[in-house]
Amino acid sequence: MLNRYNRVIALGILLFIVTHAFGQNNTSSPYSMYGIGELGSDDFGRNVAMGGLSTPLYSPFHLNPDNPASYTALGTNSFIFEIGATAKYLMLKIPNETYDDFGANFSYIAIGFPITKWWKSGIGLVPLTNIGYNIEQVVEMEYDASEVITTYRGEGGITNFYFDNSFKILKSLSVGFKLSYMFGPLIYNESSTSYNENSTSIVNRQDKANINSFAYKTGIHFHRNITEKLFVNIGATYGLNSDLEAKDHLFITTAVSRSNGFFIDTLIDETLHVGVLQIPQSFSFGISTLINKKLELGIDYSKALWSESVYFDKNQNLTDQEKFSFGGEYTPDLASVSYVKTIRYRFGANFSKSYLLYEGTQLQNYGMAFGVGLPIKRTPSVMNFAVSYNKRYIPGIDILTENYIQFQFNMSLHAIWFKKRVWE
Repeated sequence: MLNRYNRVIALGILLFIVTHAFGQNNTSSPYSMYGIGELGSDDFGRNVAMGGLSTPLYSPFHLNPDNPASYTALGTNSFIFEIGATAKYLMLKIPNETYDDFGANFSYIAIGFPITKWWKSGIGLVPLTNIGYNIEQVVEMEYDASEVITTYRGEGGITNFYFDNSFKILKSLSVGFKLSYMFGPLIYNESSTSYNENSTSIVNRQDKANINSFAYKTGIHFHRNITEKLFVNIGATYGLNSDLEAKDHLFITTAVSRSNGFFIDTLIDETLHVGVLQIPQSFSFGISTLINKKLELGIDYSKALWSESVYFDKNQNLTDQEKFSFGGEYTPDLASVSYVKTIRYRFGANFSKSYLLYEGTQLQNYGMAFGVGLPIKRTPSVMNFAVSYNKRYIPGIDILTENYIQFQFNMSLHAIWFKKRVWE
């Protein structure tokens, strides 16, 4: 149980993350220059270690915002504070060359709490998309012996601040609703520098879209003992098609340096569009079984219809995104006095098809993950560690392949919510 001092610390961590972490890039993938960036997920520490399995999971110890109906698993007086940090080692391969990169950042923050016995809620802050790339291209011009260096750089992303509500309508059935406020900049920079014997010319272009709008998602969850040794969870979600309001601002400048001086001029500085970015409708379905209160196994399928999405009235040639996940968790004996027997051991794998296309071929990803949940003694709180390996590639086209190892640390801290002291 968290005391008042620990709650103050938790609040301080929350304020630091909100004001610092979510303004930073969480990716360095060249693929993030397409579409609206690299898509994030609602996967928390436990979900990541189980291969991204999320829709059917139902636990009083962990939050699962991917399915807003899952919060009814929380105890009547339980308050859960979750925070996660991620480190990623990226190995990028193009023909005849390889690059690597390492980065770390906070990945999400969330709380879950009861309103009544039949109504539970949660709020959190997670990245929806991330943009972070820096690409340089050098071209030698034969007609005037000049050299042109073009740099493409992107940053920013969309952050999702959500408010979840879960309602128990029957003993084994709950429904949920997610309200999300999406905000953040999508910044695409392009700089071209040309050199020759007489002058240097630089053209800078920045295309910046500021996102600011709402999105909605619903969920349903069924949970029941089938036999004394078998507990079943079935979950499903549906995300509504949402139009995110955005302003697209274009800023282009040119600078020329010659022997007779330096000249700079602004060519364009205007808002070209006040339009919408469409987040498409999506759905997921999953099922898991808990055997002997020790081993939980589950499968999960999700799909987002990005082929129907439009970005400022332009079709960006996106396609539908699909993901299939499998995962498991084994706990030798949760009620044991032996600490080792209370550790949760997790594993999982997934395969997904991205919403991006290259020459008509869909970008794909497969990954595997392992992790543990370490109980904090004399409390229901848990520290979660996960490591995953993923490969992102274009089938049949050896142009750009990403292999990355991701480490995630998550803390799920429990406190008692509105418990009255009894004096004897």
